[in-house]
Amino acid sequence: MKIDVLWTPAELEQVQIQDRTAVVVDVLRSGTTVATAIHNGARAVVPAASTEEAIRIAQSIGRRDVLLCGERGGEPIEGFDLGNSPAEFTPDVVREQTLVMSTTNGTHTLVALSAAGSVYVGALVNLKALADRLVELEGDPVVVCAGRRGRVSVEDALCAGLLVDATVKQARRRKLPKPALGDGAVAARALARELTPDVRFLRRTKAGRSLREIGQSADIRYCARVDSIPVVPVLRDRQIVRHGTVGVGANGGKKREG
Repeated sequence: MKIDVLWTPAELEQVQIQDRTAVVVDVLRSGTTVATAIHNGARAVVPAASTEEAIRIAQSIGRRDVLLCGERGGEPIEGFDLGNSPAEFTPDVVREQTLVMSTTNGTHTLVALSAAGSVYVGALVNLKALADRLVELEGDPVVVCAGRRGRVSVEDALCAGLLVDATVKQARRRKLPKPALGDGAVAARALARELTPDVRFLRRTKAGRSLREIGQSADIRYCARVDSIPVVPVLRDRQIVRHGTVGVGANGGKKREG
C-alpha cells in the first residue's frame, strides 16, 4: 500500500484516480457534518456541486423524507432546510432522512471524485474509524484535502497527516506491511507532528476566523472533538452512507453497501 495526500483538489488533475480509493477531508465543516448526519441516522447524504443541482436532485427524489442542506460563505442557503452546522443534524432532525447537500468546498470535491472506486468522508471527529478502514484496504489510497476556495486549508492538511500517521501505526499494531508514503503524505505527516488539533488551533485558521465572524464558534469546538464519532461514511452511487450498512437504492429501496 502507498498512501498519498493531495493538499488541494486542484492536484487531482495530476493524479490517476480511476478506481482508486479516496478519502475527502474537510474539517470545517462538511466532513464533520456528514459524519454527524450518518452517525445520527440519516439514510444517505447526496452531494451536489451547486445550489441548482441540489434542488434538482431533491425534486427528482421527491421531497418526502428529503432535506436540502448546505451553505455558501458559511451561511445557510436561503430556502434550504438546514445549513452546514453539525449542531443542526441531530437524530430528531435527520433520522431516516435523505440529505441533499451543497457546500462551498467539501461537496465540490466529492463530486469531482466520481471516477474513484470508493470515496470515504472524514474529519477529526472520525479519524480512528477511518484509519481502521484504510489499513484493511488493498491498493493505493489517496487522501484529498477539500481546502478552502481552491487553496490549502491548514486544518485539512493537519487532519490528513494525522490520518496517515494513524494508519501507519495501525498497520504496525496488526503486524501488516508498513504503508509507503508519497511526498504529499510525508509532508502532511510532518505537519501533524508540529501542530495540535485542538480548539485553539482551529480558531486561528482562516476557516475558523470566518466561523467566529458569523457567530459559529460552537461549531469549532464540535469539529475539534477528535475520534468522537465511530463512523466511516462512504460515497457509492452518488450517495454517502455508513460503511457496511444498508443504503438507499436508486429506486428508493434498500441495498447492502460493499
